[in-house]
Amino acid sequence: MSKLDTLRARLEQQYLSPQQAALPPTAVEEAIRLTLERIRSSFKEDFEIEGLDGATKNTLPEAFLPALMTGVGAALMRFILQNHLSSYSNLSGEPVLMQNLSAYLEARFDWLLEGLRLDYLQSAVDLPFSRWEWEENQRWQV
Repeated sequence: MSKLDTLRARLEQQYLSPQQAALPPTAVEEAIRLTLERIRSSFKEDFEIEGLDGATKNTLPEAFLPALMTGVGAALMRFILQNHLSSYSNLSGEPVLMQNLSAYLEARFDWLLEGLRLDYLQSAVDLPFSRWEWEENQRWQV
C-alpha cells in the first residue's frame, strides 16, 4: 500500500457523510495535490508523496503530516461546500457552518505551516539570514 493510499483511506474515514456517501477519490487526490503544493511553496522544497503524480518515494517528513491533513481537510470542505451550493444534492448541511469550518481549517493549516517554518528555521544550518553582530564603538566623540 502506497503512502497516497494510506492518506486517502484516512481522509475518507474522516470525511464520510452521514448518508455514507464517500468523497470521490479524484477529489481527495486533488485536495492532497493542492495542499502539498502550498507546503512546497512555503518551504521551497520539492516534497513528494509516494503514489501521487507518479512519485516513487515519500520525501514529506512525518512532522508535516498534521499540517497536510488539516490543509486537505480545508480543501475538501471547500469542495463539499461548492458542490452543495452549485447543485441540487440531497446532502444535508448548513452552508454557513460548512463555510465556517472550511475557514477554521484553512486558518489552522496556516498556523501549523507557520509553526513548521519556525521549527525549520531554528534547526537549519545554512540560513539565508543570520544573526547580525553589532560592534558598538566604546569611545564616544562629542
